[in-house]
Amino acid sequence: MSNVHEEQCEKNNPSTSGSAKVPGLPSRNSCNNINKVKTDLSEMSASESSSQEIVDKISSRINNLSISDVSNQNENINIDTKQNSGQTSCVSGRKSKNARKKERRKKLQILMPNGVNQPEAIQTAPPLPTQNGVNSVYEIFLKQVTPLYANTSSSYLENLAHHPQLHLMQRMQLQKMLQNHQFDGTLPNTSSMQQAHSSNSLNFPSHVCQQPPKFLQNAMQHPLLSNLFNVNHINLQQPGGFHPMMKSNTFSNFQDAQCNNSPQLNRRQKKQDTKEIEDRKFESYMSVEEVEQGLQNNTLLEGVLRINPKQFQHSYVSSTDRSEQDVLIESIKNRNRALEGDVVVVQYIDSDSEESTNKNEVNKQKRGKVVFIKEQVHTRSCIGNLKLMPDKNRQKALFVPRDNRIPRLNIPFTSWPDNFYQDSKTYENTLFLAKIIAWKDTRFAFGKIVCNIGESGDMQSETKAILAQTDLDITPFGPEVRHLYPRLDYTIPEEEIKLREDCRKLCIFSIDPYNCRDIDDAISCRKLENGNYEIGVHISDVAHFLSENTILDEKVAEKATTIYMVERAYHMLPDDLCMLCSLFPGVDKLAFSVFWEITDSGIVVNHRFSRTIIHSCCQLAYEHAQAVLECQENSEETFPEIYNGFNYEDVSQTIKILGKLSAIFRRKRFENGALRIDQPKVSFHLSPKNGLPDSFSIYESKESHQLIEEFMLLANMTVAKRIYDDHPQLAFLRCHPSPSIFMLKQLATSLKPMGIDLDISSAGSLHRSLLAYAGPDNEDRGKAMVLSMLCAKPMARAKYFCAGGHGEEDFNHYALNVPLYTHFTSPIRRYADIMVHRLLAASLSYRDLSTWDVDKVCMIAAQCNKQKYNAKKAGELSTELYTLKYIELYSPIFTEAIVVEVGEKYIDVIIVAMGLNRRIFFNNDFPGEFKCIKNDAGKKLSKMELTWNATDDLPIVTQVIEVFSTIQVEMHKGDDMVKVETKLVRPQ
Repeated sequence: MSNVHEEQCEKNNPSTSGSAKVPGLPSRNSCNNINKVKTDLSEMSASESSSQEIVDKISSRINNLSISDVSNQNENINIDTKQNSGQTSCVSGRKSKNARKKERRKKLQILMPNGVNQPEAIQTAPPLPTQNGVNSVYEIFLKQVTPLYANTSSSYLENLAHHPQLHLMQRMQLQKMLQNHQFDGTLPNTSSMQQAHSSNSLNFPSHVCQQPPKFLQNAMQHPLLSNLFNVNHINLQQPGGFHPMMKSNTFSNFQDAQCNNSPQLNRRQKKQDTKEIEDRKFESYMSVEEVEQGLQNNTLLEGVLRINPKQFQHSYVSSTDRSEQDVLIESIKNRNRALEGDVVVVQYIDSDSEESTNKNEVNKQKRGKVVFIKEQVHTRSCIGNLKLMPDKNRQKALFVPRDNRIPRLNIPFTSWPDNFYQDSKTYENTLFLAKIIAWKDTRFAFGKIVCNIGESGDMQSETKAILAQTDLDITPFGPEVRHLYPRLDYTIPEEEIKLREDCRKLCIFSIDPYNCRDIDDAISCRKLENGNYEIGVHISDVAHFLSENTILDEKVAEKATTIYMVERAYHMLPDDLCMLCSLFPGVDKLAFSVFWEITDSGIVVNHRFSRTIIHSCCQLAYEHAQAVLECQENSEETFPEIYNGFNYEDVSQTIKILGKLSAIFRRKRFENGALRIDQPKVSFHLSPKNGLPDSFSIYESKESHQLIEEFMLLANMTVAKRIYDDHPQLAFLRCHPSPSIFMLKQLATSLKPMGIDLDISSAGSLHRSLLAYAGPDNEDRGKAMVLSMLCAKPMARAKYFCAGGHGEEDFNHYALNVPLYTHFTSPIRRYADIMVHRLLAASLSYRDLSTWDVDKVCMIAAQCNKQKYNAKKAGELSTELYTLKYIELYSPIFTEAIVVEVGEKYIDVIIVAMGLNRRIFFNNDFPGEFKCIKNDAGKKLSKMELTWNATDDLPIVTQVIEVFSTIQVEMHKGDDMVKVETKLVRPQ
């Protein structure tokens, strides 16, 4: 078969999977043609021929080249070397068609450096060299396959991007690809391919290669290939400027790769790349058996993970020895996919050499890494914004969480909202709820979009986002549970009244926040014949209406707590059941009551429990009771309606007796070693027109609040002792672990040079030492706020637990300084209290607990802990949201702040009027100079020295800021809804 026939049939079957037959031996003519091409190129390079002439001559020479058979050498590629039997010539119609294609290819022109625009019917690569007169499959690929697909469909380039050869030979062929403008990486790894890239490969004259052809420019701009080349660093228009920067850092630039392409450097680079890849991977978790063994021999530590919100690279786990510093977990890699609140197992790791040689070896902070997640408390959900990748990737988008303790997520296109890629700007302010699906790389996790929350800045959407990110379910109860509790017109049956103690003739009333709708508790007081008082605390008997082991009971246990947001409350119980159980005045109600006989001097003589029926005579707000205690003249005029035959004198006299006894109880409680640290709480008044805040106030604990608090504490402690005595394994209790002694010592040491002496030996001693600086008689409210916040940081979180699942040494309540404590007084808003009611009912033989076991109680306790913490967090975030909204509406706000901490380039402050923590940064836009003066005696002694520049009206001012300094600040809304810009105001 002639060479012409081979070439013609190969053109008729351009695909590498076609049926053209290729002979096995190269012809002498093909070798001669190759030599002619080389000779002509040398001549053209010596002459001053135009670029177009060079290309035309090369094209004409290559068109005459023959194709040698490569089937024997390249069995690993899909080229069918068999020819159809009897096919000695091509069909005339097909022949003429291919002839026309050949003519069009001969007329093809490329864009040359001189700027002459040529027709761009099909873009092809420049001719390629041959090796020993043998045309490579590479030439076939470029000459035949590329023209067919390069101009028609993106699938061709997609195949190139995913071709294994592109990744395998990327490093080896990058230089020659750039020199000759060839897509070398797209070919199979064949012997003739490797020959084509030997040192004898053809080189074009430099003036031909000043600008890459258009097809290569388009390919480099294609999004599917941008994963391999960073086109932002490529200049395709300037001569010599075509030097891609590899994203994998394989080459810093083309010149470096050309000069440093030695085997030693390649091995070093490969080793560095491997190390970078390994650093991004997480370690595998230990097996359960290894973890249990490590916890037993104390080589591993179990605890709750806490992540620093201002520096997410640092996280902590409390040491089992509270006198030691918390274990520090540095880096996301060592955190090993654990998130805030997870119960983790930590393995200690060696500190660096500098710390090992530290003189203060005893106080050296231990470091560790997470090797096992015992309980995934965090929901792996987050609120944030969805953005396109910088390279406009069509396969994945970037999700940026608001909480920087959560990793950024790659979101696949299957989870994108409608029309996101084409119109991503419309989603810039949209909040989404996303969930982590997998996390294998320290830089980012893989996730999915759960739902669209709404627009950032909208109060309803922001509230919805808070509830979603704290994993709180506010779904109303459906009709499937309506038959499980009575309707609002419920009347207590006579049979039930006979089973209960009738207390409807007692002067019983409630004291709650103004406009409260879930009234859990009421109180009574009557004088006995012996001169003592019988004080009764009456708690709504929710457990009577909420039957155990029903669908409703399961749903309520799942919710576990009422959620108090600024604008409304989301009840744990169905709304109708809340109304039915609330102890409203003028209506008979079922209650669970605790009675004490108490002397006039505040000594408890005895106590008893009873299931009762009550009839409250009055619903008081704290302001009403406070007016009575302060003997205000208009207290009777502002008093609410009184029922059940009682009058103002009856109620006011009872309030005064209770106030006197509660004050005695409070004084004795603190004398016995209790601790109270008041944190500022903000309450808002919302406009009835639009629901936005129009004013705010700081909550103050007054005598009326303390009256109710003392008797509720007494009831909880009394019930705790009874249920533990009767049910030592199943008792549902609440403890408060001891604080971090290490942190308290650090705090006491740092405050001592400032003249503040803290005795941290016990809760009571700490309380007494704080009274001088943060007591009720102290007028410096800002300083009291700072001290309270500093002392609250080392404190542990109180929690519910089952007595059978803990040792008795863990029962103690640190702040109250009592051995046993529980929650009994708020069953309408806490499921834990319902559990306690059921236990107390069993103690009084009202019910049976045969189906209960320790594991069940432990699981309910864990759910109550989780939900209580999430609800508390949601309430705090809601308060912060409305605070920021208030600042937005009335900004700029100028107010007073107290300095809490001085850093290198920042100060932390508390806004006194709002109890809000803010950080003020000092950077280049500060109108003057700043300098942090550190003190070796302690971080709290550091100072910030400021020099304000002179202005047209004001001279140079020097200002020194330290902890407890009072400063003026300006607050205004930032670019984001959740940000408030806080700036220091120049002193006058």
